[in-house]
Amino acid sequence: MSREPDDRVAITEKKTLHDGWSRLVDYKFTYTFGDGKTVERSWEVCERPAASSVLVFDRDSRKFVLVRQFRVPVYAMGEGSGFFLEAAAGLIDDGETPEQAAIREAREETGYAVETLIPLRAIISAPGLMTEKVHCYAAIVDEAMRVESGGGLDEEHEDIELVFLTFGEAMGMVESGEISDAKTVVMLQWAALNRSVFGI
Repeated sequence: MSREPDDRVAITEKKTLHDGWSRLVDYKFTYTFGDGKTVERSWEVCERPAASSVLVFDRDSRKFVLVRQFRVPVYAMGEGSGFFLEAAAGLIDDGETPEQAAIREAREETGYAVETLIPLRAIISAPGLMTEKVHCYAAIVDEAMRVESGGGLDEEHEDIELVFLTFGEAMGMVESGEISDAKTVVMLQWAALNRSVFGI
Protein backbone atom coordinates (compact mmCIF):
# COMPACT_ATOMS: atom_id res chain seq x y z
CA MET A 1 0.00 0.00 0.00
CA SER A 2 1.53 3.31 -1.08
CA ARG A 3 1.35 6.44 1.01
CA GLU A 4 -1.24 9.01 -0.02
CA PRO A 5 0.03 12.62 -0.05
CA ASP A 6 -1.13 14.50 3.02
CA ASP A 7 -0.26 18.15 3.54
CA ARG A 8 -1.17 17.87 7.22
CA VAL A 9 2.22 16.28 7.96
CA ALA A 10 5.70 17.52 7.04
CA ILE A 11 8.97 15.95 8.20
CA THR A 12 11.37 18.72 9.21
CA GLU A 13 14.35 16.71 10.53
CA LYS A 14 15.61 13.15 10.95
CA LYS A 15 18.36 12.30 13.41
CA THR A 16 19.83 8.84 13.90
CA LEU A 17 20.15 8.12 17.62
CA HIS A 18 21.49 4.56 17.31
CA ASP A 19 22.48 2.37 14.37
CA GLY A 20 22.93 -1.30 15.24
CA TRP A 21 20.80 -4.37 14.60
CA SER A 22 17.96 -1.84 14.49
CA ARG A 23 18.19 1.85 13.71
CA LEU A 24 16.58 4.31 16.13
CA VAL A 25 15.70 7.59 14.44
CA ASP A 26 14.20 10.75 15.91
CA TYR A 27 11.67 12.23 13.47
CA LYS A 28 10.74 15.88 13.91
CA PHE A 29 7.62 16.98 12.05
CA THR A 30 4.81 19.46 11.91
CA TYR A 31 1.29 18.16 12.30
CA THR A 32 -1.91 20.01 11.45
CA PHE A 33 -5.09 18.99 13.27
CA GLY A 34 -8.48 18.87 11.62
CA ASP A 35 -9.35 22.27 13.08
CA GLY A 36 -6.32 23.87 11.40
CA LYS A 37 -4.06 24.08 14.47
CA THR A 38 -0.43 23.19 13.64
CA VAL A 39 2.07 21.88 16.18
CA GLU A 40 5.68 20.69 16.10
CA ARG A 41 6.24 17.16 17.32
CA SER A 42 8.95 14.50 17.50
CA TRP A 43 8.75 10.72 17.51
CA GLU A 44 11.38 8.04 17.96
CA VAL A 45 11.05 5.39 15.27
CA CYS A 46 12.74 1.98 15.22
CA GLU A 47 13.56 1.47 11.56
CA ARG A 48 13.52 -2.21 10.64
CA PRO A 49 13.80 -4.09 7.32
CA ALA A 50 10.90 -6.16 6.02
CA ALA A 51 10.48 -9.78 7.11
CA SER A 52 8.67 -12.92 6.01
CA SER A 53 6.83 -15.51 8.09
CA VAL A 54 5.30 -18.85 7.17
CA LEU A 55 2.72 -20.95 8.99
CA VAL A 56 3.75 -24.53 8.23
CA PHE A 57 1.12 -27.29 8.31
CA ASP A 58 2.14 -30.95 8.04
CA ARG A 59 -0.77 -32.76 6.37
CA ASP A 60 0.55 -36.19 7.39
CA SER A 61 0.50 -35.46 11.11
CA ARG A 62 -2.29 -32.88 10.68
CA LYS A 63 -0.34 -30.48 12.84
CA PHE A 64 0.99 -26.95 12.60
CA VAL A 65 4.74 -26.63 13.00
CA LEU A 66 5.66 -23.67 15.19
CA VAL A 67 8.98 -22.68 16.72
CA ARG A 68 9.94 -21.68 20.25
CA GLN A 69 12.99 -19.53 20.86
CA PHE A 70 14.36 -17.05 23.38
CA ARG A 71 13.34 -13.46 22.69
CA VAL A 72 15.20 -10.79 24.69
CA PRO A 73 12.38 -8.17 24.51
CA VAL A 74 9.85 -10.71 25.79
CA TYR A 75 12.19 -11.55 28.66
CA ALA A 76 12.72 -7.84 29.39
CA MET A 77 8.93 -7.40 29.58
CA GLY A 78 8.77 -10.03 32.30
CA GLU A 79 6.64 -12.32 30.15
CA GLY A 80 7.58 -15.69 31.58
CA SER A 81 10.96 -17.16 30.71
CA GLY A 82 11.28 -15.24 27.45
CA PHE A 83 10.94 -18.39 25.35
CA PHE A 84 8.32 -17.42 22.79
CA LEU A 85 6.12 -19.56 20.54
CA GLU A 86 5.61 -18.32 17.00
CA ALA A 87 5.59 -19.18 13.31
CA ALA A 88 8.91 -19.47 11.48
CA ALA A 89 10.09 -16.03 10.39
CA GLY A 90 13.09 -13.92 9.52
CA LEU A 91 14.35 -10.84 7.76
CA ILE A 92 14.34 -10.63 3.98
CA ASP A 93 17.95 -10.67 2.79
CA ASP A 94 19.26 -8.31 0.12
CA GLY A 95 18.22 -9.55 -3.31
CA GLU A 96 15.50 -11.85 -1.94
CA THR A 97 11.78 -11.64 -2.57
CA PRO A 98 9.43 -12.07 0.40
CA GLU A 99 8.50 -15.50 -0.99
CA GLN A 100 12.13 -16.63 -1.23
CA ALA A 101 12.76 -15.49 2.33
CA ALA A 102 9.71 -17.40 3.60
CA ILE A 103 10.86 -20.62 1.92
CA ARG A 104 14.41 -20.18 3.26
CA GLU A 105 13.26 -19.45 6.80
CA ALA A 106 10.87 -22.42 6.81
CA ARG A 107 13.73 -24.74 5.88
CA GLU A 108 16.24 -23.23 8.32
CA GLU A 109 13.87 -23.18 11.28
CA THR A 110 11.53 -26.16 10.72
CA GLY A 111 13.54 -28.38 8.35
CA TYR A 112 10.75 -28.58 5.77
CA ALA A 113 11.54 -27.85 2.11
CA VAL A 114 8.47 -25.77 1.31
CA GLU A 115 7.50 -25.86 -2.36
CA THR A 116 4.31 -23.79 -2.57
CA LEU A 117 3.28 -20.76 -0.52
CA ILE A 118 -0.25 -19.54 0.12
CA PRO A 119 -0.08 -15.74 0.35
CA LEU A 120 -2.01 -14.39 3.32
CA ARG A 121 -1.34 -10.72 3.97
CA ALA A 122 1.37 -8.35 5.12
CA ILE A 123 1.05 -6.91 8.61
CA ILE A 124 2.62 -3.88 10.31
CA SER A 125 4.13 -5.28 13.49
CA ALA A 126 3.99 -2.26 15.80
CA PRO A 127 2.78 0.92 14.04
CA GLY A 128 3.49 3.16 17.02
CA LEU A 129 7.07 2.00 17.32
CA MET A 130 8.70 0.48 14.24
CA THR A 131 8.67 0.35 10.45
CA GLU A 132 8.71 -3.46 10.23
CA LYS A 133 6.34 -5.09 7.75
CA VAL A 134 5.94 -8.87 7.88
CA HIS A 135 4.83 -10.74 4.75
CA CYS A 136 2.78 -13.73 5.91
CA TYR A 137 2.27 -17.05 4.14
CA ALA A 138 0.96 -20.53 4.83
CA ALA A 139 2.56 -23.71 3.52
CA ILE A 140 1.23 -27.26 3.43
CA VAL A 141 3.94 -29.90 3.68
CA ASP A 142 4.30 -33.63 4.33
CA GLU A 143 6.87 -35.82 6.05
CA ALA A 144 8.75 -36.43 2.80
CA MET A 145 9.44 -32.68 2.62
CA ARG A 146 11.22 -32.66 5.96
CA VAL A 147 14.76 -32.77 4.65
CA GLU A 148 16.62 -31.29 7.61
CA SER A 149 16.24 -31.21 11.38
CA GLY A 150 15.49 -27.48 11.56
CA GLY A 151 16.31 -25.54 14.67
CA GLY A 152 17.94 -22.55 13.01
CA LEU A 153 21.50 -21.74 12.01
CA ASP A 154 24.52 -22.21 14.25
CA GLU A 155 26.25 -19.19 12.72
CA GLU A 156 23.31 -17.03 13.77
CA HIS A 157 23.41 -18.54 17.28
CA GLU A 158 19.85 -19.80 16.93
CA ASP A 159 18.51 -22.36 19.38
CA ILE A 160 15.03 -23.21 18.13
CA GLU A 161 12.66 -25.89 19.42
CA LEU A 162 10.01 -27.27 17.08
CA VAL A 163 6.49 -27.46 18.48
CA PHE A 164 3.81 -29.53 16.70
CA LEU A 165 0.20 -28.56 17.44
CA THR A 166 -3.15 -29.74 16.20
CA PHE A 167 -5.58 -27.07 15.06
CA GLY A 168 -7.50 -27.39 18.33
CA GLU A 169 -4.35 -27.13 20.43
CA ALA A 170 -3.10 -24.09 18.52
CA MET A 171 -6.41 -22.23 18.73
CA GLY A 172 -6.72 -23.11 22.41
CA MET A 173 -3.32 -21.52 23.00
CA VAL A 174 -4.40 -18.40 21.10
CA GLU A 175 -7.49 -18.22 23.30
CA SER A 176 -5.47 -18.69 26.51
CA GLY A 177 -2.76 -16.24 25.48
CA GLU A 178 -0.03 -18.89 25.37
CA ILE A 179 0.39 -17.88 21.73
CA SER A 180 0.52 -14.08 21.75
CA ASP A 181 2.83 -13.31 18.84
CA ALA A 182 0.86 -10.96 16.56
CA LYS A 183 1.81 -12.46 13.19
CA THR A 184 1.18 -16.00 14.43
CA VAL A 185 -2.21 -15.10 15.87
CA VAL A 186 -3.18 -13.44 12.57
CA MET A 187 -2.14 -16.50 10.55
CA LEU A 188 -3.86 -18.97 12.86
CA GLN A 189 -7.04 -16.89 12.76
CA TRP A 190 -6.78 -17.00 8.95
CA ALA A 191 -6.46 -20.78 9.22
CA ALA A 192 -9.58 -20.87 11.40
CA LEU A 193 -11.50 -19.00 8.71
CA ASN A 194 -10.11 -21.20 5.92
CA ARG A 195 -9.98 -24.66 7.50
CA SER A 196 -10.80 -26.38 4.21
CA VAL A 197 -7.45 -25.22 2.80
CA PHE A 198 -5.74 -27.43 5.39
CA GLY A 199 -8.31 -30.21 5.39
CA ILE A 200 -9.07 -29.67 9.08
